[in-house]
Amino acid sequence: MKVKYGYMGKMLFVDLTNRKIHEEDLSEEIARSFIGGYGVGARIIMERMKAGVDPFGPDNILGFGTGPLTLSGMTSSCRYTAMGKSPLTGYWGDANSGGNFANVFKASGYDAVFFEGRAEHPVYLLIRNGRVEFKDARHLWGVDTVKTEEMIRQENGNVRLKIACIGTAGERRSRIGAIMNDWGRAAARSGLGGVMGSKNLKAIVCSGSQKPKIFDKARVENLMKELVKETKSNPSGMYQILSSSGTPGAMMPHMAMHDVPIKNWAGNNIEDFPESKWEAVGWESLEKYVTKKYVCTSCFIACGHWVKVSTGKYRVEKGHKPEYETMAAFGPMCMNDNMESMIYANELCNLHGLDTISAGGVIAFAIECYENGLISKKDTDGLELTWGNADAIIEVLKKMCLREGIGDLLAEGSREAAKRIGRGAEQFSMDVGGELIPMHDPRQVPGMGATYVSDPTPARHTRSGTAFQEEGMANPATMNILGLPLKMERYDPTGKGRAHSLVTAWQHLINTTGLCIFAGDGLNFSLLEMMKAVTGWNLDYDELIKAGKRISTLLHAFNLREGFKPADFTMPPRAYGNPPFKIGLLKGITVDVEDLKRQYYEAMGFDPVTGEIRKDRIEALGLQNIL
Repeated sequence: MKVKYGYMGKMLFVDLTNRKIHEEDLSEEIARSFIGGYGVGARIIMERMKAGVDPFGPDNILGFGTGPLTLSGMTSSCRYTAMGKSPLTGYWGDANSGGNFANVFKASGYDAVFFEGRAEHPVYLLIRNGRVEFKDARHLWGVDTVKTEEMIRQENGNVRLKIACIGTAGERRSRIGAIMNDWGRAAARSGLGGVMGSKNLKAIVCSGSQKPKIFDKARVENLMKELVKETKSNPSGMYQILSSSGTPGAMMPHMAMHDVPIKNWAGNNIEDFPESKWEAVGWESLEKYVTKKYVCTSCFIACGHWVKVSTGKYRVEKGHKPEYETMAAFGPMCMNDNMESMIYANELCNLHGLDTISAGGVIAFAIECYENGLISKKDTDGLELTWGNADAIIEVLKKMCLREGIGDLLAEGSREAAKRIGRGAEQFSMDVGGELIPMHDPRQVPGMGATYVSDPTPARHTRSGTAFQEEGMANPATMNILGLPLKMERYDPTGKGRAHSLVTAWQHLINTTGLCIFAGDGLNFSLLEMMKAVTGWNLDYDELIKAGKRISTLLHAFNLREGFKPADFTMPPRAYGNPPFKIGLLKGITVDVEDLKRQYYEAMGFDPVTGEIRKDRIEALGLQNIL
C-alpha cells in the first residue's frame, strides 16, 4: 500500500544510459520501516544493485532522498541525503546537506530519485512538478558550481529553480568530490560528487508547488509554536552558540580542550599551536568578514552567514563562512593561522566541489610527506609545501580542484596518494578505510573515535555515539528517551557499546526524517509527536529506535556484501594516542578504540572479527527477507 501521509509517495528511477525514466510508489511498509533518506535509499539500492560494482562504473546506483519531516512544517527539516557506493572506501557512502534544495525537490513530486548507468555526454535532470526532462549540459562541463546555478536558472527562465550540482572536482572523478547546492552547501563526504561526475550528471534541477498530505496539520503547527516558545525561554547552550556564531563559535572552546587536531594529528596545543594563535582561527577572527546572516528553509536556528574579503590576494566577494570542520582542517591541521586564506580555501572547495575535511586533511598529509622527503619541490611544481605556508596551501588546493600536477594525485584522497608515493607515506595518511578523519580528537572524546571505526561510512562525525555524553553536552530529552545517563566518564569504557548503539540509532532517525542534527541535538522537540502528527502512524519510541537499529544493520549488511571485515576500518595510531602526547591536556592518553568498536558490535549483534550479523538480530529487526 502506498504511503499516505508525510511523503509524496513516489520515487523516480533514471536510466542515464538509455535516457529512460519510470516512477514507483513508495510503500507504507518500506517508509515506516526505513523512514526516509539513506534508510529508504539503502533498502532500494541493496535490492537493485549487484555486489562488487565499480563505484565509478555505470552499475553503481546514486540516490538522493528526503524524509517525512521535509516540507511538513517542522523547523530545520531541510536536509537531503546523497547515497551510493563510495569510491573512497569501496563500501556504503552517504552525505547530507542543508539549504533550500531538499524542500523544493520534494515539492517537485518525489521523495527520492535513483540514477543508474552513464549518460553519453554531460546532462542535467530537470524536474518540474512531476514532469521530468533530460537537458544537455555540455556547455556547463568545466563551469564552477555557482556559475552553473546561474546559467541553469537563466536558460530555463526561472530564478527560483533549486539545484544540486558538481564542479570540476566531481567531473574529474575526484574521490573527495562533493555535491553542492545553494551556492556552497555541500553533501561532501564519501566522494559522491565523483560518482555523479562518473555518470556525466552535472546537476539535478527542481521546481514545484506540490505538498505531502499531513495527517494533523493543526497539531504540527501547535508543536512548532510550543518548540519556539520553549527554545526562546529556555535555550540550550548549543542553540545559543549556533544561533549567534554558527559552528565557528566552537573553535575556541575546542582548541582549549585539545579537541582540534594539529599538524596532521601529531601536534599539541601548547608547543605547536599555542593559545596565542587560537583566536586567529576562531569566530573572533572570522566575525569581521561577516556581511549577513541567512537561514536554511524553515529553520529558526539560523546558523548561516555570508562573508566577504574585500582586499588582498584572498578576495571573496560573497561566500559561505567556513564551518568549524573547514577552519580546523585548513587551520591548525596545516599549522595555518591566516583566516583570509581559510575563507578563500572554503570558497575554492565550494566552487569546485570538494569535501573541505578531506581537502584540508590531504594537504596536511602532503605537507608531512614533503617535510620527510617523500615528495620534493619537483613534485609540487616548485611550491615550498611547509607547515603554515598559506600561499602554498592555496596553490596546492587549486591544483586539486583542477586535478593538475600534484593536485591530480591528492584529489584521489590520502590513502590512494600514499599507496602511489610509497616509502612509508601510509603512516601520514590519517584515514579510516580511505575516509579522512574529521576534526574531533578521539584522545579527547573517545566516543567519536569509536564511531570513526564502527560506522558503515567511516570517519563520520555526524553520528557521534557517546561523544556528547562524554563532553557533558547531550540533549537531556534524548537521553531520557533512550534511558541513558546524561554524562559518561570519558575514559571509562564500561557500558559504552550499548549506549553507542542506542545513540547511533537515534541519530539515524534524525538524519532519515530530513531533520538537521543541530535541531536534534540543540532543541527540546518531541520527535515522536512530530512523526505521529505528520504520518498518522500510531508510534512509540521503541518502534522508532528499532527503525534506527534496522537502518544501522542494513548499512552494515551492505558493506558485508561488498566483502567488508571489521579490520578494514582501523584508526591511525597517532589519532588514538600511540604514542601518547608528552605534554598538555592529553598527556599520556591512549584510547582503546578497538575495544569500543568491539563493544558496539556486540551490542548490535555483529561478530567483532567477521562482522557477520547474528540471525536472531536479523529476524528481530524484520530483515530476514532482505538479508
